[in-house]
Amino acid sequence: MEIKKLKLTEALEKVQNLNRSVPYRAMYSSWFGGIVTDPQLMLVPIDDHLVHRGDGVFEAMKFLRPQKVYLMQQHLERLQQSAERLGILFPLSVSDLKKIIYETIKASELTTGLVRLFLSRGPGGFSTNPYESIGAQLYLVVTELQSISEKKYETGVSMGKSMWTAKTPWHAQIKSCNYLHNVMMKKEAIDRKIDFTVSYDDQGYLTEGSTENIVILDADQNLVHPKMERILKGTTMVRAFELAEKLVSQGKIRGTLVKDLTEKDLTQAREVMLMGTTLDVLPVGQYEGQHWTSFTVSKALREMILDDQKSPI
Repeated sequence: MEIKKLKLTEALEKVQNLNRSVPYRAMYSSWFGGIVTDPQLMLVPIDDHLVHRGDGVFEAMKFLRPQKVYLMQQHLERLQQSAERLGILFPLSVSDLKKIIYETIKASELTTGLVRLFLSRGPGGFSTNPYESIGAQLYLVVTELQSISEKKYETGVSMGKSMWTAKTPWHAQIKSCNYLHNVMMKKEAIDRKIDFTVSYDDQGYLTEGSTENIVILDADQNLVHPKMERILKGTTMVRAFELAEKLVSQGKIRGTLVKDLTEKDLTQAREVMLMGTTLDVLPVGQYEGQHWTSFTVSKALREMILDDQKSPI
């Protein structure tokens, strides 16, 4: 087999001729210093610590019209908090970041979609030394929104217990790009031919899914999620619990709680639901032989989230 050494012009020609049918519509790169709309050019330096160490943080934000990114402030605050924990300095102001987000959405020509934002340690070498990087970089990709089948919201999804022990609290609270644990949980679900898996910590307490928060409606009609120390602070989950106060006033639920949950709590729950940016509120129909057919509160919360996304602010 002949291995050819490509010249710059030949490599660029190869890139241009790559057949990539992907839903990536626009990308801003601080490394390039601008926006590109050709997926072939949506590239990250191979020596960026984001690539070879997972050394970076990220957020995914949904927009249902070009000038409104849902819960953007909450997402950006979490991004900053995650970056601060890793000692990654923001390369620009929040106001400039918001401008870049909206300009990249505009360049994508999408009216609805997903903003995927990555803040990396930056390029500079292949060791684990974070100080060899020449500086933090921002990569922002706008993609088409891949929606869950509406049937799943009617029948509920299947979920199983993961063989993977939950992340330590320190790791769980940082939305870092080191997502190997999450990848293995998703692989596990696919291999088992179920939709999702959920992990427990070494004390047997419920934590979260691969990319989803887990919430239950307990036997006393309380809406409950695990303690924040054990999970990522999900923006959709937090907003859902704020909106759920209306269900309390309507008498549809008793209240909202945050506490340690066991597998017994999950299996004895009236309803179990997943929450996340792309899922909104998704009911669970079965878990390790346990089945649910009533999703009254799950559906009510989903409607409230969808209405909230349509609000002008």
